[in-house]
Amino acid sequence: MDHAVVMAGGSGKRFWPESRMHRSKQFLDLTGGGPMIVETVRRLLPLVPRKNVWVVAGEKDAPHLSARALGVPPGNIVLEPEGRNTAPAVALAAALIEARDKDAVIAATPADHAVADAASFRAVLGKGFRLARRTGRFVTLGIAPAHPATGYGYIERGDPYREGRDGAYLVRRFTEKPDLKTARRFLRTRRFYWNSGVFVVRAGTYRNRVARFLPAVHRELERALRDAGKRGFRDGLRRAYARMPSVSVDYGILEKEDGILVIPSDFGWNDIGTWRSLHEFLGGAGENVTAGKAILEDTRGALVRSDRGVVAVIGMEDVVVIRNGDAVLVCPRHRSEEVKGIVDEVERRFPDLA
Repeated sequence: MDHAVVMAGGSGKRFWPESRMHRSKQFLDLTGGGPMIVETVRRLLPLVPRKNVWVVAGEKDAPHLSARALGVPPGNIVLEPEGRNTAPAVALAAALIEARDKDAVIAATPADHAVADAASFRAVLGKGFRLARRTGRFVTLGIAPAHPATGYGYIERGDPYREGRDGAYLVRRFTEKPDLKTARRFLRTRRFYWNSGVFVVRAGTYRNRVARFLPAVHRELERALRDAGKRGFRDGLRRAYARMPSVSVDYGILEKEDGILVIPSDFGWNDIGTWRSLHEFLGGAGENVTAGKAILEDTRGALVRSDRGVVAVIGMEDVVVIRNGDAVLVCPRHRSEEVKGIVDEVERRFPDLA
């Protein structure tokens, strides 16, 4: 059967002060549709049955993970002792899924991305499931780039797969976030897509590749999983995570794998990585985007959010103003990438506010 793995282990420091050590980005309502993780689960339905939707998150986020709110079985919420990036997270879920369904095909998706057209997303993902099941290959979703973004990884396509009959291409290579000059060159070639971070593969194939490319991860997980369902399982898993490396799926597996397929996609995707990208997703150039009580005078291109009181902005352009709890952020919109550095400083000087 088809299964979905929602990867919910990130922290989202760039969304401080709404995102904090005790409340990660995926649990925020950034787009007005509810917590991002809930939106992610909802758009997977009904393509994937609720009983086959799995959420992998850190133990630190357990207070925010309600099976009822997410609409998934309690046993499908998988807690990692600590973050080790995406490759171990999906490996843990794939092992648990395969133990229940040896023929499972899994779609792995981040919990904190936004999609404007959920129906189109499901149509493309459905094609990915069919391709992965029939071919045994990894299938990725590549987003047609709208501009030369430097904050995304890229996928370069090669030849059409099966002479284009499936609407998919062989992947020539994955490229990490490029500089602006390189990103512009990528767009001119029309061979590159943004890497959505969504991929589909048989659970057994994924586990095989972890064993081949990431033997330390495979060895530690297999040792811990021998005690799955037993009293000492959590302690064994904690020891396993302490010994394994931190590695992403892209770096640890996809960049080493041959024969990966990419499906060109356009469903209004945005990874919502910064306050700037949230503004771009919710409003056009020059538009003001607000949440909460805000008064804006002679102001354009602003993102203003307040969870209490009122925020007034006068005579500003392309600015971010975020008031949340006991902290306020003000910065030019184009410098919102630097918020992560501010959080590091807050952690050093005011750890109770981080």
